[in-house]
Amino acid sequence: MENNINEDIYDNVLNESIKYKTEKDVLKILIADPDINFIKKLEKNLIYWFKEYINTFKTDRMDQIKKMIQEKHIDVLITEVEWDIEPSEFVEFLTNDPLLSEVLIIVISNYDEAMFDNYLYRMGILEYFPKKNLDIFKLENKLRNLLRLQFHNKILYNHIDQSIKKLQITKGITEEQIQDLKEMVRIMKEELEREYQNKIRLEEEKKKIQNIFGLYVDPNIINGVISGEIPLEQKGSEKEISVLFADIRGYTSLAEKMKPTDVVSFLNEYFTAMTEVLLGYNALIDKYIGDAIMAIFGAPLPDINHRDNAIQAAMEMQNVFDLWNQTWQKNYGINAKMGIGIASGYATLGNFGSFQKLSYTAIGDTVNIASRLESIAGPDEVIANEDLVKNLTPEVKEKYTFIEIPSVELKGKSERIKAYKVLNK
Repeated sequence: MENNINEDIYDNVLNESIKYKTEKDVLKILIADPDINFIKKLEKNLIYWFKEYINTFKTDRMDQIKKMIQEKHIDVLITEVEWDIEPSEFVEFLTNDPLLSEVLIIVISNYDEAMFDNYLYRMGILEYFPKKNLDIFKLENKLRNLLRLQFHNKILYNHIDQSIKKLQITKGITEEQIQDLKEMVRIMKEELEREYQNKIRLEEEKKKIQNIFGLYVDPNIINGVISGEIPLEQKGSEKEISVLFADIRGYTSLAEKMKPTDVVSFLNEYFTAMTEVLLGYNALIDKYIGDAIMAIFGAPLPDINHRDNAIQAAMEMQNVFDLWNQTWQKNYGINAKMGIGIASGYATLGNFGSFQKLSYTAIGDTVNIASRLESIAGPDEVIANEDLVKNLTPEVKEKYTFIEIPSVELKGKSERIKAYKVLNK
């Protein structure tokens, strides 16, 4: 008898395997949320999206989560973080347990604290969706991508032996053919296992990179590099963006009056407060330079609202700075003021530096203009260039008053530029 397996038999095995899903084949998803109504709505959507390929479990009690994960052999946990403890404590409650290390965790939460998504990111929870204005289509698409790998392997791992047994009964294939098929199944399983382990290893490496460098590098950059949206090659591309520079006026003289430990505390509080505002408007924190901040809007991913976001971020930064200034006067005995310059236009973005160290940043006239406008902005002032002001949406432009200032000269440029002081109405 020939050693080659009949192709018809092989096709039958694959076709039959699809029909014989067992309990082991489905993905087990646990929905944990104090709001039972939200659980029911989400469960209904999950069943509609994934049909018989998932089993859903649910609990509105935090103390049942780990127990159900272990007893039901849960593959995916979709959870709220607002329980009877602080959200950060709940996240640690999950991520510090080795028994949950193989469970994919997705957060859908009402918790709206600034930078909480960055905290989740550093803790290894890569998917976070706010409940408010939840984009159900985006959620479905993201879940399909996240679950594809787990689902793919579960489906293929458990069927084929059962399919072979059924074929032996219904098609009358010989024992020798059965042995050939079993050997083929064994090889397929080994290859799938290797593929699965490689992908798991790569995902673990990605998480390590994200957890470590998420403290130092903007998460948008890490995600962009890992997804391939930001190439590591030292090539630049021209994009239309907005750039913001912020700087504390008279910082050197202020710092001379403070203890070194107070200087560190003050700068950390200042950078934290300003960064929270910037991230709220989809800014990329390019760098901290002494007491100055450089931020980019509209990169690395394009954003048609980069001008609106930049102007609103700048004005909110001044408001938040004023609120903090009361605390700084009390704690450090200083009266700090900040100046901000923002400019919109084309700039070259990419990885710049040496072979040993690269930095994703923007260069060009727009960056230079923003820096120059920041240098002439007085205490509590925001100065913007003409491109930004003229191209704001009517809704955002209506919020502020724009006062044209004397044209600004740029070093190395013969033409002066128009600029505007921005005031709240």
